[in-house]
Amino acid sequence: MSSGKRKRLTLAQKIEIIKFVEAENIGIRAVAEKFNIGKTQTFAECKKVMLDRGKVFLKKLTDARNKVAKITLPFFVDGTNILTHSKSRVVLEAMKLAVNSQKRFHVFVSESSPDKSGIEMYDCLKALDIPCTLILDSAVGYIMERVDMVMVGAECVVESGGIINKIGSCTMAICAKEFKKPFYVLTESYKFSRMYPLNQKDLPNNFKYNGNNSNDDNLLHAHPSVDYTHPSYISLLFTDLGILMPSAVSDELIKLYL
Repeated sequence: MSSGKRKRLTLAQKIEIIKFVEAENIGIRAVAEKFNIGKTQTFAECKKVMLDRGKVFLKKLTDARNKVAKITLPFFVDGTNILTHSKSRVVLEAMKLAVNSQKRFHVFVSESSPDKSGIEMYDCLKALDIPCTLILDSAVGYIMERVDMVMVGAECVVESGGIINKIGSCTMAICAKEFKKPFYVLTESYKFSRMYPLNQKDLPNNFKYNGNNSNDDNLLHAHPSVDYTHPSYISLLFTDLGILMPSAVSDELIKLYL
């Protein structure tokens, strides 16, 4: 930019920049869309509004996770075996509250390739002294008959009540339904987004792949980071708004965006 007057960005423009830079993070995009954006603020006003709203959002995020953990607590029955996928902060918070409430349960954690985020989840559970077993992603079908429920987080909850989450979530959900095991999603309501994918192809490439795989040739050999799980495979959504059926998400989105 030249040494002359700097161009003043409106809050709307700043949010658009955030959405562009973090386009592959669906959760951040969902948050950005929920800011009530004005179009006439100066840069100083934008900065103040962003900081103020950021503090409010941080508190709401913490409160939301606590609410989700509390409403999930009754589902942690002594002796329960739970299967989870990847690392989810809200799932971890729920399990932390459960073990602190003297609930006895065992967690099977899939490795969650290609980034092995399940190993990080496993380490977090071990640090909390929660009995857990790390399994291969390919062992989901093998272990499913031994578990009582599947409990996962979500990168994003779409209008249909389906979720976008770490790659492998869809496979786990299909397997759970075949074995007649409940598939529970724990998520904060800020992750509700006005998207309506019908299948995996409907997910934008910038959500599925990182920035290094932007051209078509790379996409042929790249591993997608997320997949779409249809609402028909989801039993319940545990949110800070309460326990919801997937069909209730569209109604809640209307309220959130009013």
